Amino acid sequence: MGMIEKLVLRLDAALQWVLDAFVIFMAGALLVLLNYAVYSRFILNSSVSWGEELPAHMLAALTFIGAAYLTRTNEHLGFDSVVRSLPELMQRLVMGVNLLLMAWLGGVLAWYGGKAALSFGARQLISVDMPIMLFRGAMPLGGALIVLICLVRLAGLMTNRITPNDLMTQSED
Repeated sequence: MGMIEKLVLRLDAALQWVLDAFVIFMAGALLVLLNYAVYSRFILNSSVSWGEELPAHMLAALTFIGAAYLTRTNEHLGFDSVVRSLPELMQRLVMGVNLLLMAWLGGVLAWYGGKAALSFGARQLISVDMPIMLFRGAMPLGGALIVLICLVRLAGLMTNRITPNDLMTQSED
């Protein structure tokens, strides 16, 4: 195994750990914040000011980083049963085209998401003193991660380090 391959594997493991931690943290924080907002409103009879705005922005950030997470874990929407029925050479071709399309879509998301995020400038959330860019920056970051994941996988597919089966969700039968 070459030095570059070892580096890519270490970076991939680190990326997986960071994505796992981010998704778990954001989902847990949403659970706690939303339950507290409901508790505060209906039990304490005193609504919190951030009850809608903060969770909505957190959910948007979780959505875009979560898309990269699902790309990394092969849990995104796909028609694997059709691809599995093809010969291996056709599987490689289909998966290669799929990776190119996903990378292109991630690039579009990163580019236009970056433009949209930059349009918010230094604006702050209304209910809490946090920059909107903190949440809107998840869109270009998620897109860039999708591009990176897809291009690394495409390189692995082309060099036979990755098989088409490695890129499909695991069959439950």
